[in-house]
Amino acid sequence: MRVLLLATLVNAFGNGAYLTTSVLFLTTVAGLSPATIAAGLSAGAAAGVLAVTPLGYVADRYGPKRLSILSMIVLAGSYTALLAVHSLMPFILLSCLIAVATALVKSANGALAAGSVPAASRLTMRARLRTMTNAGMGLGTLAGSIPLLLHTPVAYAVILLVNAATFLVAAVLVARVPGVAPQTTPVGGPRLVALRDRPFLAFAALDGLISSTYNDLLGIGLPLWLATGAHAPLWLISVALVINTAGCVLLQVRMTRGVDGLAAARRVALRGSALVALSCAIFAIAAGRSPWLAGTLIATAAVVHVLGELWLSTGSWAVLFAMAPPWAQGQYQGAYFAGRGLGDMVAPPLVTACVLGLHGSGWLVLAALFAGGGLLYLPLTRWAAGTRSAASSPALPEPATPHP
Repeated sequence: MRVLLLATLVNAFGNGAYLTTSVLFLTTVAGLSPATIAAGLSAGAAAGVLAVTPLGYVADRYGPKRLSILSMIVLAGSYTALLAVHSLMPFILLSCLIAVATALVKSANGALAAGSVPAASRLTMRARLRTMTNAGMGLGTLAGSIPLLLHTPVAYAVILLVNAATFLVAAVLVARVPGVAPQTTPVGGPRLVALRDRPFLAFAALDGLISSTYNDLLGIGLPLWLATGAHAPLWLISVALVINTAGCVLLQVRMTRGVDGLAAARRVALRGSALVALSCAIFAIAAGRSPWLAGTLIATAAVVHVLGELWLSTGSWAVLFAMAPPWAQGQYQGAYFAGRGLGDMVAPPLVTACVLGLHGSGWLVLAALFAGGGLLYLPLTRWAAGTRSAASSPALPEPATPHP
């Protein structure tokens, strides 16, 4: 567990540093236009969504450890190859390769984490991984601010190479983790069982939309709102993001305590969606207030938002682990991330349209989305429970015996 957490921290640090400078690297060093960047990233996102579930099956079939190491080596080489990209088609090809390898990392690492600990500890393990991810991204963002101050091509290229190096370091660390035995699909059953599990696919689509939207509230919605609607100081964006990062790092593991099974998962998901809906309503009433009152309201909304986010993420992981058979963790992880990928395509224009097009009313529309979405977790988890017998429940069996 400690090795996986350290590998996650190292890799998240590199990702955070590169994401901070990626657009400037691609425009100033690679010389790509914004339209080219958008086309490449969109193509990569589509490739990742299509590949993530089949690659999860591959991780189950051949063992998640070796697939995780392989994909991280591919990512290290792919990011390094960006130094030689200066036109559309090479950028699209590399974006697709990066997206597919990232999809494999997510599926393989999810299956590796799930198989490395007892079933009762999977939720806590997932929470610790997310804590390390947030901590690493935060530290990487700080490191990425240095080339922003220097604003030289060399500085941006160094950050790119640092990110590539963190994939190699993470691969070396994962090589020290005991492997999870390859899983075999039950005789007579479909190989891609996750794509035939209608309750799970419905859950993945709903959770992907909800999760992507609450992530974009602070990254997209709040900056647009402060600039065009609330007319409050823009430094409040940093305040909200600091509150969110601190809450995720300090409270994520605590929020998983006592959550076990589908019934507990839907309770915390409903509680989390209600709190995120409340935070949207608080954002809405910040418009037109004095700077100190607007700041107080936005800070309060950020606190409420992060508590809701933590409960929602805990609930979604608990549903994932409860619905996935022990022999198909990788492909269920893949289908889960495919839902998140689809949500990432929908959420940015949705949040932008609500905040810019509807202004204060748009925040209330988003609040209704979270409240209504939270209520849908109830029938979805009941539907899932009705399709699973006690004998096939993944919460009961232990993972396969690890081997080197």
